[in-house]
Amino acid sequence: MTNIDPADSWTPRHYTHLRHPSAGETALFLVRHGRTSANHRQVLQGSSDYPLDDTGLRQAALIANRVAQEPAIDAIVSSPLQRALVTARAIGDRLNIEPQVVPALTELDFGLYENRPFTDLLQEEPELAVRFQDLEDFDAGWPGGETRRSFYDRVWQAFTALLDDYHMHRVVVVAHGGVFGAFLAMVEGVSPNDIARYDIKNCSLTELRVTSDHTVVQLRNDVCHLDALADTLDATETER
Repeated sequence: MTNIDPADSWTPRHYTHLRHPSAGETALFLVRHGRTSANHRQVLQGSSDYPLDDTGLRQAALIANRVAQEPAIDAIVSSPLQRALVTARAIGDRLNIEPQVVPALTELDFGLYENRPFTDLLQEEPELAVRFQDLEDFDAGWPGGETRRSFYDRVWQAFTALLDDYHMHRVVVVAHGGVFGAFLAMVEGVSPNDIARYDIKNCSLTELRVTSDHTVVQLRNDVCHLDALADTLDATETER
């Protein structure tokens, strides 16, 4: 599958699968949280409440600087998980806006497989793993956690509620890669089960404009503001 297009090759695209429910116009600035140790170790953190690591804190400061360069923001909303809320507060400190917590923006609950690599599921639940590879199976679920369908319904309802609440505003939404990947897939009218299609990067910026006619994806997965940090990390890794 093809991963999400790099921001430097992105041109605005129009979709009609999401229209503004209040006949207003809302600009959404989607910011994935900064890096955590779970991201670095590539385990399923889901609803587990990991803090940002040192790199994540630096990323949060850089995305705050980036968002501060945008035209005036009216509100910031965030998942309650600390990796998102700390990122949101970094942005809020720059803009003098207190983030509002929206529980429905929490990441997918991986149940018994939280804090474990996906390869554990492949080894222990091969039949379930096959179901997760089926893009048409919306009822596959994580043992002790959420099903795909319940997660997607939760995410969609969270964003339509935000559009109602902020029908003529510019809103920063700080949440998770799974939340944004699912939402963007539904906006574009493709299966949110195709997770390989979306690689939402830590502290990336995605901008949507939602009107009564359509949704315009103005920018997607932009991380140019993290370039200096990436160079530093690359140099450190090379030294090791």
